Amino acid sequence: MENLLDDNLLKYFTQYALMEGSTSALSIGGLKNLLHNQFAQYLKGAFSLDNIIKSLDKNNDGKVSFEEFISIIKRITGTGQ
Repeated sequence: MENLLDDNLLKYFTQYALMEGSTSALSIGGLKNLLHNQFAQYLKGAFSLDNIIKSLDKNNDGKVSFEEFISIIKRITGTGQ
């Protein structure tokens, strides 16, 4: 089951990254579009998406790697720290 979930997350990530001309990173704007389009049901809580993104963009490059994306998904869905 977890592989299926990871495959779907990779599919979403790659789809949105390709729209920006990349396969390995999303811009912050691209990430927000992906989250609002695919994970809107998790964005209704009282938390700051900007703060989560900022705290997980470890190298402060304004781009989100797949690993950072997974961390964000785990944080907003409550399935990880």
